[in-house]
Amino acid sequence: MENARYFEQFLTAARGQALLEERQRISRELHDSVSQALYGIALGSRTARTLLDRDLGAVEPLEYVLSLSEAGLAEMRALIFELRPEALESEGLNSALEKQAAALRARHGISVRTSLGEEPALPPETKEALYRIAQEALQNTVKHAGAANVNLGVGRANGSVTLDVSDDGSGFDPAGDFPGHLGLRSMRERAESFGGTLQIESAPGEGTRIRVRISPRPRGL
Repeated sequence: MENARYFEQFLTAARGQALLEERQRISRELHDSVSQALYGIALGSRTARTLLDRDLGAVEPLEYVLSLSEAGLAEMRALIFELRPEALESEGLNSALEKQAAALRARHGISVRTSLGEEPALPPETKEALYRIAQEALQNTVKHAGAANVNLGVGRANGSVTLDVSDDGSGFDPAGDFPGHLGLRSMRERAESFGGTLQIESAPGEGTRIRVRISPRPRGL
């Protein structure tokens, strides 16, 4: 029985390592092929648009190709980041949020303003929690809010790290029971699992603001 337990642990670790290596391989291939191709399309389209600036008939389709390629490139950068588990630790929370903001602008034409300041001094797992919360909040904005403008910020307040996501969308009643906002519960649970709090300010027709506050844990705890 003891040998069987050790063997099961070995298989679990092996499967985890295999999954990690596969994700890293896909990330490298996407970067080396699709991402570079999209960058080349965007660069070529931008150059052609400059050269044909006086030919309005040619500029319009080039603008369309350029917008598609830039949207695809922003999406690809965000996806590559997602596929690299070590990326959040090596590149930081601010870099991850900037990539999400760029993807949102390119994909949905929403104005996203970021105010991120210095990289917060938090453990990698806490940064990941904040990143996932921001990701969920941005997805809710796209799916439900119909917003034209979004503000995404990370800062410090009274010794705590804060994450703010606000929009000028349709808003909702936070006390209500809406199937489309079930993600709010998981966001709150994620924040509380790291000793943080999640505050929601919203009302119908008045937009939504989500603020997460997490206090860095002392070393050794």
